[in-house]
Parts: sequence; C-alpha cells; structure tokens
Amino acid sequence: MATNGKGEGADLRPDLKILVPATLVLLGIIACSILFTEASEKVLKAAYSVFTHNTGTLYLWVTVGMMFLCAFFMFSSYGNIKFGDEDEKPEFNNFSWIAMMFCSGVAGAVMFWSIVEPLFNLAYPPKYAEPLSRESFEWAMSYVLLHWGPVTWPWYMVTALPICYMFYKRKKPVLRISSAAEPVLGKRVNGGIGKGIEIFFIIGLMFSNAAVMGVSVPIVNHALAQTLGIEPSFTLEMIILAISACIFTASVSMGLSKGIKMLSDANVVIALSMVFFCLVAGPTVFIVDNFTNSFGHMVGNFWDMIFWTDPYTEGSFPQDWTIFYALWMASYGPFMGLFIARISRGRTVRNVVGMGLAGGIAGSYMIHAVFGGYTMWAQLTGVVDAVGILKASGGPAALVAVLSTLPAGHIVLIGYCVFSTIFLATSVDSCAYVISCSATTKLVPGHEPTRGHRFYWAAVQAGLALAAITMGGLGPVKVFANFSGALMLIPIAFAVAAWFKMVKEDNALMMCCTPKK
Repeated sequence: MATNGKGEGADLRPDLKILVPATLVLLGIIACSILFTEASEKVLKAAYSVFTHNTGTLYLWVTVGMMFLCAFFMFSSYGNIKFGDEDEKPEFNNFSWIAMMFCSGVAGAVMFWSIVEPLFNLAYPPKYAEPLSRESFEWAMSYVLLHWGPVTWPWYMVTALPICYMFYKRKKPVLRISSAAEPVLGKRVNGGIGKGIEIFFIIGLMFSNAAVMGVSVPIVNHALAQTLGIEPSFTLEMIILAISACIFTASVSMGLSKGIKMLSDANVVIALSMVFFCLVAGPTVFIVDNFTNSFGHMVGNFWDMIFWTDPYTEGSFPQDWTIFYALWMASYGPFMGLFIARISRGRTVRNVVGMGLAGGIAGSYMIHAVFGGYTMWAQLTGVVDAVGILKASGGPAALVAVLSTLPAGHIVLIGYCVFSTIFLATSVDSCAYVISCSATTKLVPGHEPTRGHRFYWAAVQAGLALAAITMGGLGPVKVFANFSGALMLIPIAFAVAAWFKMVKEDNALMMCCTPKK
C-alpha cells in the first residue's frame, strides 16, 4: 500500500487483470497494422463503411440527448450539487481549469480541422450544393461550428458528472469509468463485467488518441519540411513523434499540477497569440462577418443539420462528417469525463457543465472562426487554390499552403509546429494519466498513479500512433475514431444511468438545496 506522504489507503500497483488483456489486444493491433498494412487498412475500411451506414444514426440521437441532459443539469436542482466539502474551494483557478480541459479535449487536431474541414465542405459540400458555389460557402463554416460546438462538448460534460460524484461524494477509491457504474452493476463492477468495461475504455481511448496523433504528426511533418526547404518524409515524422515523446515524458515526470497544467497554460497563450495575429494580419472584417453569418446560419438550421442523414441519394456527407464527429466525441467522452473529474474538485455541477460548455465552445469557435474564415477568404479571392491542393496532395499539404499565405508565413508555420506539438504532448500525457488511473489497483484523492505506470501507457500509445501513421491518410484515422466511439457508448450508458441512481439514493438533491442553519 502506498501513501505518498498524503494519506493512507492507496494501492498504486497496476491492476494486471486490466493491464494485461488491454496490452495484448493493443500490441496485436499495432503489430498487424505495421506488418500487414494494406490488409489491415482494407479490413478497417470495410468495418467502417458497414458500421457508419447501419448504426451511425443512433449516435445523432444520443448526441442530441447529451445536449438536453446538459441543459437539465445546469438549470435544475442537480446544478447545486458540489463535488467535495461544502466549504471546499476549486483545486485549480478558472483559467487553468478551462485550459487543461480545452487542450485535452481538442488536442492537436483542432488546427488541422479548422483549415481542412471547411475545404472538404467546399470541395464535397452538404445539402446537394455544387462544389465551390455560394451555397457551399454558406454551409461550409456552419457545419464546422455544429461539429465543434454542440456535437462535441456535451459528451464530455455529462460523462464527467457521475465520475465526479463517485470520487468526491461517495469517496470511491478508484478513478475508473466502471466505478461510476457501480450503482447499476453492484458487486459485479469488481468482477469480469467491471474489468471488461475498463478494457473497452482503455482500448477505445487509445484508438481515439491514435487518430489525433495520426492527423497531427503528418501536419507538423509538412509544416517543418516547408519551413526547412526539404521534402516531407516518414523519417521526419518519426523525429517529430520522438520530440513529442520527450515533451510528454518530461510532463509525465512533473505530474498533473506542474506538467499538464503548465503545458496547457502555455499552449492557450500560444493559441491566443496565433489567433490574434491571423485576425489582425488577415481579412479581419471578412473573418468576423463570416463567423457571424455562419453562426446564424447554423442556429437557424440546427435541427435540419444535426438530423440530416441524406437517405435519398448515394451521398455520404452525414456519415463522413456529422456521424464521424458524434462517434469521435463519444470515444473521448469517458476520457474527458475522468480527466475533468480529476481537476474539478470543489466545483458544482452547474459550474462544471456551464463553464465547461462555455469555455470549450468559445475556444473551439475562436480557432475555427479565425483560421477557417481566413481559409475560406483565401479560397474565395484566389489567393491560393487550397481545394485543388487538398484534392491533389491531401489535407496536410493544403494546411501548409494556406498558412504560408499569411504575412511572415514561415514564422506562422514554426508557431504552428510548436503549438501542435505541445497540444499533442498534452493530449498524450492526459491520456496516459487517465488510463493509468483506470488501471491502478486503488487510487484515492490526493494520490497519483506511479510515474512508471504513466510512462508505460504513453509508450503503448506512441506505438498505436505509429500504426496509424504507417497506414496514412484520413481513412484509417476516421476508422480508429469510429471504432473507439462504438466501444465507448457502453461505459457511457452505464455511467449516466448510475448518476441518476446515486443522486436519488443519497438524497443529494434534497441535501444540496436545504438552506444552512
């Protein structure tokens, strides 16, 4: 048993009944993906096509359900429930709390999608619009705002609540997604079913984060190659992956309060600086007008957009994008739920949901509005044929081409490389931290998983990322994300059901609403 000098009751040894099966599955997938790349890619693509076309619509309904749950928890008596003692103050200030949550939630892929997704929407537009038509421009940014706002953040907030409650109110000495399901599963949570949920969670999260790394590393590869005047290469990608590994290794060594917090704070400052520069140096009025127009267009067509499945043609936009995002964010839901729970001691339900949604959506919209708006302006005015580059050379090349048109383009590319690499390291670090929490035998508040345990999961994650990079392209990345989302719906359903049951059993609503004498 370990105390770390902070208390008794923690057993920080890895739970081998979780660690070993998850490791064997992941190592098998990594080996097959690297040794039999083409065959593995064909199998993944076939599974992806069958899954999204047959069951993908379910996730649209569940996503809307998450939105309604967020509103219910914010504006009902549930919002008064506090995670911790009544007089306890939040462990982290608001800026650091939002920064850690945002950096972990959007990871290094946010910059990629802010530029590349509008281009895809212009090249292969939704709603039967013609490519590069006025209608395609109307829809392009509207769908980006839908995907990175209402489709994303409710998954994170709702999943965090039962874990927060179990950890801080019921004092359950395990920071696991299965522990939040204990009121539903009972003693079975300590048996095969509970272990199975954790294994599903670990494999799903690894796949989801591998998808992020499979996008981020090739982008930095192209950006660095452009800056250095060399050709993008697999060798350069391995160097970038190694540098990221060094950063998240140092961060893991420093722990949560110093490592992840410091990286997140620094990256938010870098992100704000890049956004401000692009807004001022670029077409400021167009960017503001485009965001305003797109936001209004999204709000006015919200229900039509979120539930559009295109059943009358052979088009696949809803499956390729809206359902893809719903699945991807579902895959991150339990991870973000655990991570938000770990950093939310001393906060109320209303604070977690309200500030989490506001901070997450505002940060996402800021980045997408500015860089997405600039991309659309550059395409519209002929500054660069980014759509043509996207079709000919892929997303990373299109992103580099767009950023290169900004004043001091090389400096912007270097800033992007730093930004994306830190984002990636933060995401890997957070993921390794959360998985090690899940696979620790007994974890109590005030304790952290051992450093070696966190290193172990970071190394396995890097291996899975190598598999995604070896396959290459957005196809395998989307398959990884969708596969993980399918796995994650199981623990999410258990956790949400348990949340309602716990609050009812503990009379938590009555206690939090009773005035103090």
